[in-house]
Amino acid sequence: MQLSGLFLSRLPFRANRRLLLCSIIIVFASTVVVAQKDTGAIAGTVKDSSGALVADAKVTIADVDRGTSLVTNTNSQGEYVASPLKIGRYNVTVEKQGFKKALAGPVTVNVQERPQINLTVQIGNFNETVTVNTQGPQLESETSELGQVVNSKTAETLPLNGRNYAQLALLGAGVAPSEPGSRVSSSYGFSANGARALQNNFLLDGVDNNANLGDVLNETAYVIQPSVDAIAEFKVQTNSYSAEFGRGNGAILNAVIKSGTNQLHGDVYEFLRNDKLDGRNAFDQFGRQPYKQNQFGFTLGGPIIKNRTFFFGDYEGLRVRQATPSPAIIPTPAMIGGDFSSFLDLTTPALQLDPNTGSPTNQVALDCSGNPTYVGEIFNTRQTMTASANPFAAQNLNGLCGVPIGTNAAGIPTNIFTGNAGLNTPIDPLAARLAALFPAPNANISGNNFLSDPSRRESRNNFDIRIDHKIGVKDDAFGRFSYEDQPSFIPPPFNNVLDGGGFFDGIEDDSYRSVALSETHLFSPTVVNEFRVGYNRINSHRLQLNYNQDISQQLGFRQSDVDSWPPLAEVWD
Repeated sequence: MQLSGLFLSRLPFRANRRLLLCSIIIVFASTVVVAQKDTGAIAGTVKDSSGALVADAKVTIADVDRGTSLVTNTNSQGEYVASPLKIGRYNVTVEKQGFKKALAGPVTVNVQERPQINLTVQIGNFNETVTVNTQGPQLESETSELGQVVNSKTAETLPLNGRNYAQLALLGAGVAPSEPGSRVSSSYGFSANGARALQNNFLLDGVDNNANLGDVLNETAYVIQPSVDAIAEFKVQTNSYSAEFGRGNGAILNAVIKSGTNQLHGDVYEFLRNDKLDGRNAFDQFGRQPYKQNQFGFTLGGPIIKNRTFFFGDYEGLRVRQATPSPAIIPTPAMIGGDFSSFLDLTTPALQLDPNTGSPTNQVALDCSGNPTYVGEIFNTRQTMTASANPFAAQNLNGLCGVPIGTNAAGIPTNIFTGNAGLNTPIDPLAARLAALFPAPNANISGNNFLSDPSRRESRNNFDIRIDHKIGVKDDAFGRFSYEDQPSFIPPPFNNVLDGGGFFDGIEDDSYRSVALSETHLFSPTVVNEFRVGYNRINSHRLQLNYNQDISQQLGFRQSDVDSWPPLAEVWD
């Protein structure tokens, strides 16, 4: 909207008038269509027993669970369309003077679906009712969309590790787990029809639920992850979806939060995982590690005013405590004291390199004393000599020779090879302070001499509140607020400024908010206006363990402009 306003303000007045006129013509010349991102519809044809079309018949669509209804009429072709309808169960009643009433139902309406319910009325008493059997599958013959509907029962009963609703998208045709290494792979991102995982379009209650970020921090493609128990149903649309859906080149994941009904309903749940129930992997060199996961919550919905106003709310909590084995290679006490003899391999002479190709030759490289050199030998880089200063340098292909670092038995500096032990170069005070921060080696696992086993702590708290209200015969409204908070602590191997961890180690706190408001007004059976607004906010912070610490002063850096590591943060509205 802002870009359009800026564009118009720079056009001449005459051009503005022409553009406005064209816009009006396009709007009023357009074919009437019904947008139903998070809703559905019921359509059909009414005929009499002879097969003749019945025009101007009254069609009532009654919500079985909420007690509300929508009334429309058939057109001159005997056709009717009732839209938009919240997902749920409906009874369809047809009334026409001179005919018996026809009743069909209950008919299930799913997200983005429009079942075809054709009814036949019989001549007779207006007060009599004929029930039409609608059992059996109802084929989607009104649209060409390819998709998979997942209802609440399926979502709640399928075993999902972590109970993330995005996992259920894998039930759809053409959907596969996200590519290895994807930023959203840890949050069950998925690829549809070969598109990238970040090209999917997430909708919640008909409003945008896309993170729209590079997701460097929170690693999700969506804003709100509703509890599986809070979802009425969702549909994964993978092909030929309506033009009302933009943005996504992959799939459309359209989820709807449950709404209240005339009956009070809810549930309480708890899912437990821990290491006591886990088997030991025979190939795991670290053994069975401590692990505790609790996922718990509740839902509650019901009437505020029967047949008119309804509420639904839910809460879910997640607590994970998990050991994170972190193997590492650290300097030994001997190395800290200047003894690097463990690096030396006296069985493998160092070979000279061809200066033209850089490939090893079969000639042994000599030091500046004429002695053969070995793999892992340490030299004083400040005393490298050329052929003009040392006769042995000329025997090397590159015309250079190195001076071994060491001392003799009396501790006097010498250029004689001493096996990398007893270095005659003093250790820099800053290097000594850094070396003192390393712990002592405690393991010997696959070449690593240190193993830390800190506890990773991950939490999540999220809730949704939804209010549905039937304003009148022609007006419906709803509002929904969702909140989610994910504090976590991922410890690095070292609990000091050395850190030693990766990019995602440290203290992280991600919070998410989402608001959806909608009002629908039925002007006529063919004209429906729906006003809907949504707002999303993501606030992500990641702090290193040494955040806001004066590292320069602790380690003795001189004239440093950096006194602490900066935090990482992103905020998106």
